[in-house]
Amino acid sequence: MEHTVLETLVSCPLCSGSPLSPALSVLDHTVSKEVFHLVDCPSCGARTTNPRPDQHSISAYYNSPDYISHTNTAQSLQDRLYQLARKNALRTKHKLIHRIRPNGRLLDIGCGTGEFLGYMKSRGYLTQGIEVDLRARKQAIANHNLDVVPNLDALPAQEQFQVVTMWHVLEHVPDPKRTLKKIYSLLADRGLLVIAVPDRDSWDAEHYGPDWAAYDVPRHLNHFRRADVHKLLHEHGFSMIRTAPMWLDAPYIAMLSQRYRGNGTLTALIVGTLLGLWSNALALLGGRPTSSTLYIAQKQEP
Repeated sequence: MEHTVLETLVSCPLCSGSPLSPALSVLDHTVSKEVFHLVDCPSCGARTTNPRPDQHSISAYYNSPDYISHTNTAQSLQDRLYQLARKNALRTKHKLIHRIRPNGRLLDIGCGTGEFLGYMKSRGYLTQGIEVDLRARKQAIANHNLDVVPNLDALPAQEQFQVVTMWHVLEHVPDPKRTLKKIYSLLADRGLLVIAVPDRDSWDAEHYGPDWAAYDVPRHLNHFRRADVHKLLHEHGFSMIRTAPMWLDAPYIAMLSQRYRGNGTLTALIVGTLLGLWSNALALLGGRPTSSTLYIAQKQEP
């Protein structure tokens, strides 16, 4: 892509360990068709995309009709399956949060086109969104009458929330530690933090290797395991309430991974569904994580 500026990390963004060791080379199937490299930290084992586009250049890598969380399209079979899964997920997410925090102010970081926030608003929560992508932000405001700002720094310093959610967002964040510090300051006493991220320790991640769709370079900057997220949350003043599997992600991610391996739509759907279910079965019976993992944590006072 033209005018892309890459930044090279010399140390781990999670623990500052160095030197970073080569792990995988992964193709950006969605936008640029460029190859990006993943590196591992020798100290903590964290994996990151390196080098990576800087924050002024990376928006170009989201500029695709295939990036559905920013466009909300329903043109292809892949899009329609995503939309169907999302409708079911909205009810599940509300039930999950309502059980612990039945009301209050809710901040959704990376709210996309606003479907989750709109649903929560209709259930009585006071909502605030953050979305860096201008087109998605405009859709969220227009379609759901939401208050959405471009970044955390645009929120008033005195804002306090009972719930903060990050649905498949932390992996996009260039500095997870700074972000978690900011979230801690925004949460009210014993406030709830909900994070969902892909899990590279899952069977489907191992099976597909560099073709695993959830690597999604260069948009995904960090590639987490449960140990990474647990450590981050503990270091930034959060205690774990629950770590849970996300059963719907594996078939969808496996389907995309099959497409990346050259399968047609129907073959990718059938094979991806079967392999995604197999990955879930191994998670259920063998203790491996599912393709994505959900973390529910609570702010602890110092």
